[in-house]
Amino acid sequence: MPDTQWPRYQVFVQEREGEPHQDAGTVHAPDPELALLNARDVFVRRPACISLWLVPAEAITTHNLITPFEIESDRSSTGDMLPYYIFRKLTPAASLSEACLVTARSPEEALNLAIAHFSSIEPGEETASLWWAFPAEAVLTSRPEDRESLFQPALDKPFRLSTDFKTHTMMRQIKERSQK
Repeated sequence: MPDTQWPRYQVFVQEREGEPHQDAGTVHAPDPELALLNARDVFVRRPACISLWLVPAEAITTHNLITPFEIESDRSSTGDMLPYYIFRKLTPAASLSEACLVTARSPEEALNLAIAHFSSIEPGEETASLWWAFPAEAVLTSRPEDRESLFQPALDKPFRLSTDFKTHTMMRQIKERSQK
């Protein structure tokens, strides 16, 4: 049976200027533009967002072992040096957070460089349990000039708790009427 789902995009949200992007989840969409709009609707319900990144799921290389894996020598010795974003998850409850940007010949080499870098500057700290790498060119990002039209409408939507809705009282009245 052929796969009929739209392509999957990983969504990253930046809440404030200067803070790293955080993994927010995924959306499915037929194209990157619609994926960006879907991500805004799903992950930017409150105004704490200034930038969205989307990355096609197939562009992400994952590494979840404590020790770095070996790089295939024929793959890493050839090819162009490209910038890769590195994300890491420090604790099981945390989300993946942007760690750095490295230049490498492959995503595996980028991951090894990042793991070696962070283990040398953070001795004694807990090793990240999950690492992601993806080429910078794979990122579809919201543009600063579109910030107002993408994120401003959320300011006009008041946040309400479930207790703000009187459905419990209504349901009790309906139940009482049906029992009579």
